[in-house]
Amino acid sequence: MRVPATESTRLSVGDFEVDLRCGELRRNGDRIKLQEKPFQILTALIERPGEVVTRQEMQQQLWPTDTFVDFEHSINTAVKKLREALGDDAENPRFIETLPRRGYRLSAPVEIVEKSGSSPEAAISPVPPREGNLQRRKPQKRWPVAAIAVLVTASVAIIYSSLWRRTIPSRSAWVQITHFPDSATSPALSPDGRMIAFIRGPETFVTPGELYVKILPDGQPMQLTHDDLPKMAPVFSPDGSRIAYTATDAKFGWNTWVVPVLGGEPQLLLPNAAGLTWADRQHVVFSEIKTGWHMGIATATEGRAGERDVYLPADMTGMAHRSWVSPNGKWILVSEMDPVGWRPCRVLPFDGSTQGETVGPKAARCTYAGWSPDGSMMYLSADAGDGYHIWRQHFPRGAPEQMTFGATEEEGVAISPDGHTLVTSAGIEESTVWLHDSRGDRQVSGEGFATVPGLGFGGTGVRSIFSPDGKRIFYLVRTPGSRAFRSGELWMTDLTTGRAGAVLPGVSMSEFDVAPDGERITFAALDPEGNSHAWVAPLDRHTPPRLLISSIARQTTFGPKGDIYFLAHEGGHEFLYSMAPGEDAPRPMNPEPSEAFSRISPYGDWWLAGPDRKWVIARLTRGGPPIRVCSSCGAGWGSGGKFLYIRFRNIGEMGGGNTIVIGLPAGRELPELPPSGLKSAQDARGLNVVAEIDMTGKTVMAPGPDPSVYAYSRTTVQRNLFRIPLK
Repeated sequence: MRVPATESTRLSVGDFEVDLRCGELRRNGDRIKLQEKPFQILTALIERPGEVVTRQEMQQQLWPTDTFVDFEHSINTAVKKLREALGDDAENPRFIETLPRRGYRLSAPVEIVEKSGSSPEAAISPVPPREGNLQRRKPQKRWPVAAIAVLVTASVAIIYSSLWRRTIPSRSAWVQITHFPDSATSPALSPDGRMIAFIRGPETFVTPGELYVKILPDGQPMQLTHDDLPKMAPVFSPDGSRIAYTATDAKFGWNTWVVPVLGGEPQLLLPNAAGLTWADRQHVVFSEIKTGWHMGIATATEGRAGERDVYLPADMTGMAHRSWVSPNGKWILVSEMDPVGWRPCRVLPFDGSTQGETVGPKAARCTYAGWSPDGSMMYLSADAGDGYHIWRQHFPRGAPEQMTFGATEEEGVAISPDGHTLVTSAGIEESTVWLHDSRGDRQVSGEGFATVPGLGFGGTGVRSIFSPDGKRIFYLVRTPGSRAFRSGELWMTDLTTGRAGAVLPGVSMSEFDVAPDGERITFAALDPEGNSHAWVAPLDRHTPPRLLISSIARQTTFGPKGDIYFLAHEGGHEFLYSMAPGEDAPRPMNPEPSEAFSRISPYGDWWLAGPDRKWVIARLTRGGPPIRVCSSCGAGWGSGGKFLYIRFRNIGEMGGGNTIVIGLPAGRELPELPPSGLKSAQDARGLNVVAEIDMTGKTVMAPGPDPSVYAYSRTTVQRNLFRIPLK
């Protein structure tokens, strides 16, 4: 039975309405957020109300045959999210029954709703009414279950296949360009489309790795750099003879280098210039640090003559890292971040006359963008809640449309000169939490993408993640929808029994700190607009979480007496506040803006800050001259305040390096540091270094009760480059 997509595409399930055309679930006219996989499961159940839909059938319907994913876990997660959207209970279901080891069954009545909104045209009741509840009612036309199933199936098939043909190329049409056992990222096509440059490295931001070039379609990749510097954003020059790329150094400098396509020694093109691209043959566009953390977009000649600003984030902690000028030279796409994470991409006039507006899915983090050759389409790599995928949006007034789906994530956008294909880096990233103690190293997190706060990229600085007795460890398990570098539900593992579980179910946070008494946590969580707020909550859930301040706030941490410190946003700057137990309102610590606060000292006399990412500075809470602690590093005090941890690392998530642990004299919160601070682990010789930890393979490190115990995040990535047809 063939049914046009414009007919009978709205159904009611209990008191919910399902719109098959739009892929939306509503209740009382209000849209309920439901991701793609849970909605597809709902559709499969609606097709066969009252019948068992097996897990194998769900797997075949939800994923293409060439998809590699943990199907059992993915189905469990999708059904859980569907139940949450419906307000259903697995133990006492009103909608979805579980048949152990078999599948699921829809037990609620289904009705077809006419498009005009008139009374239901047909209904099915998969569970026959009990005799005692029979009531006299007006006769109405009943459709056989089989007819309804055919109707729904046909409607869904037509709708989805139509959308798929129009916007989403089948994965079978993707062409794999690289075949590395590790990772290839940051693709860039030559002006004639015959060569591709990329970085052989795991990260999609700044990554350890080397620059390669490959002749398409089947040439052998040729390595162009051999310097071990973290890199990002390769791009061909307009004549195709050179490749420019960003490299960072031990001083956290962002510099642009160029190397001939045919090989040769890389040469520094512009210092303090990142994400460089060419606006035309005479002018380049690049990101430039203005002051502290503030990074904006500028344009100039290759010699930096005639430089002018194009875009500066309004927030002084904002960093605009990459940009892409439109083919007609009048517009520019920008990807930017703040200390919390990546923000939505932005489009604005290239003359810098306005700040423009965000593009792509609302409140989604966006890392890459590009233009079609005629400038009529923008392509974006954005995460709207289910991982990074490719989106497109007509310029100037189109709506964002998702183009890629599935278990892999796609980052990087390189459009072919004819506009027929797009090259991206597709793969899977996994993160687990590990514990190091006298027994060695062992994994303590279970399923899911798990991380800890600590010393490392996006790690927020040293935090307390162990219970006071050291027998429990807390960490985050990723939940969808956050733009933060690291976020998720708070989980706890008992290190004695190995039991694990969610501590505050349903609360997604981007950072946390356990109180000295082990009874409370303070955490930061993002609102629907992507803004961070500071909270405090008891770990026993006896009372609900409490908002500390209405302003945007982050970097929340406990002091030695249980008081809470955090940064609050005011007028484009951040100020340090504190709140003692029992107080209702926070108190400002000083009248001057605070630079990247990370931790209060054990006795509350010092606080650490990183004003420009190059130095960690210790400042007296009562005022006085600051002390330089270290450069190109992260630092913080361990539990009990007896040790100072310092990690020296490169930029990027997998910055490597090492962590030294300095024992502190009784009553002292800082060692005797040289006036210029520590620039490397070697500078710490002569201090009371009690441990040195190799950080290879450890993305973020969190100190434990003593230097012999610590936790860390371990990330594994596998990515390759794929060509995706657009037309």
